[in-house]
Amino acid sequence: MQEKCQVPLNLNLTVAQVAGMTGQQASVLQTYLKRMEQQTTEAVTDAVIREAQEKLERAEDYITITNIIISLYAIKFSWGFTKANKKFLKNWKAAMDYVDRIGVAKAYELAHKEMDIDVEFEDLANYNIYEEMGFNRE
Repeated sequence: MQEKCQVPLNLNLTVAQVAGMTGQQASVLQTYLKRMEQQTTEAVTDAVIREAQEKLERAEDYITITNIIISLYAIKFSWGFTKANKKFLKNWKAAMDYVDRIGVAKAYELAHKEMDIDVEFEDLANYNIYEEMGFNRE
């Protein structure tokens, strides 16, 4: 039969002190402590990795959509959708600056209206890649 013992929440106690208070062998407590620390570490590590993977996938989607929209504007600025790629590449910087200036969400909104394009990205208007990734752009 196991008996429960109320242990004070003093994190500075040694295993030997807890063993003396509870009547358990120090080696049993040490093994239990190691297992609990390992389980906690694994759970936290898994959660951090999952969160990082989700953020990375979302950032990759954002970058892809940003590049598509920049490309659309580079084409539009270059020749209204018809000339050679050389002019497209020449206008890439201007299109990138334009999308950066007005924001990806606004650029997409305008591209959707003006060019009848449609791409999927959940909550594009409220997504801030710099904030999401923990970077301060300023």
